[in-house]
Amino acid sequence: MKVIKTEHAGIQVDCDISKLSEQDYQDINELYLDNLLVTFVNQPFETLPFAKLIHKMGTFANWDQMLWEQSGKVLKKCGFIDPFIYETDSLQPDPDNSYPVQRVTGEKTDKGLATGIFGNGELDWHSNMNGDMDRARGVALQGAWHCEGTHTAFMDTVKAYADMSDELKERCQDVIGHYEYAPENWAKGVPTPQLQLMKGFGMVDHRYTMPLVNEGFNGKKGLYFHFHNNCKFRGDKELKQILMDHCFQSKYIYQHKWHPGDIVISDQVLTVHKRVEWEPEIIAKRVLHRITFHYDNMIDDYFDKYTKIKESNTLEY
Repeated sequence: MKVIKTEHAGIQVDCDISKLSEQDYQDINELYLDNLLVTFVNQPFETLPFAKLIHKMGTFANWDQMLWEQSGKVLKKCGFIDPFIYETDSLQPDPDNSYPVQRVTGEKTDKGLATGIFGNGELDWHSNMNGDMDRARGVALQGAWHCEGTHTAFMDTVKAYADMSDELKERCQDVIGHYEYAPENWAKGVPTPQLQLMKGFGMVDHRYTMPLVNEGFNGKKGLYFHFHNNCKFRGDKELKQILMDHCFQSKYIYQHKWHPGDIVISDQVLTVHKRVEWEPEIIAKRVLHRITFHYDNMIDDYFDKYTKIKESNTLEY
């Protein structure tokens, strides 16, 4: 494997993910926990090696939403997928190297049914961590159909924090962010049924708190800054705009230009990401595959080198 620094944020790993050894998987896990953002390009457009790579990193969190075959056909039965299938050495892949996935797309069936999430409109800066720290901290995306030339942008808060003045770092220390989960802000145009589902049909209290400064698994500090979730820093009303001006400079942002088979894996506490193109004619055809995952397969060995941080969102209002 060859590791290449990408422009502004993250790394690129040059390898064939269909031919990885157990040591390769371990090395990739450590690279990911160190860098938060890892890309793989020039990969075969196959969902089985993609799923296996992520399974070696952690437990699938969205396996009950992985309802689509690589070809785009919906599975006839839901919820049958065994997220631990790769622990069986005798597993034989399908002839087309297919494994079920979740889809991000506006594509519809011939009967007008949605085949993916976030099928319409803008998808601005956001994270998978929206208050419940039991949610999956890892998100993996794979370029699929009609993705050529489109982009997803990723912002690395660790690099942004490292460049802060000592005065600004001191200002951020011990600050608590008060949030309210608001996908209507960062997923404008999302279909109403999906928005209602995401919001819990009005039955859930979506307020939460998070420390602004968080420490990554490698000991480096970064920010949880999901500002679109109605973020407020009580007692320092100017800080939000100061951080927006600082963090979203191009030098902290990596834009991935998709090709079928490409994979981007990102940490959801210390990075945020956005859809760059959201024209209806593009979203109606473009398909990305999505797997979310917990870090449980990675951290045991990694913590022999680094101290596990404690993350909590139990602070009172």
